[in-house]
Amino acid sequence: MNASQKDDVEVGGLDNENPMVNQTPLGVEQQAGPQVEDYDIESLTPLQAHYLEALRQLVGVKNEYQSAPDYESWMMDSINRSIYSALRDCIEAKIGTIAKELLQREHHVN
Repeated sequence: MNASQKDDVEVGGLDNENPMVNQTPLGVEQQAGPQVEDYDIESLTPLQAHYLEALRQLVGVKNEYQSAPDYESWMMDSINRSIYSALRDCIEAKIGTIAKELLQREHHVN
């Protein structure tokens, strides 16, 4: 099949699939940290809510990995960099204050 024939092929069956919007990644505890719902969720845009939820889940991954028997420092460095990246996304989306509060609450819990 050449390139022009590939462009004519339609992908079917995607209409029936349900998106996994509220699925928690494997290995993340349900109560990993403050829930996004703890904040005034109605005032957040969907993108802002997504960034906060991503940050909350990454904090949960960090909390879980800190006590893992196969702990490796390079992995914790990667997790910390991911958390920083998610924080920068929140700051860019104008919800840096809420994100920092989420991180501070989690820091005080640990």
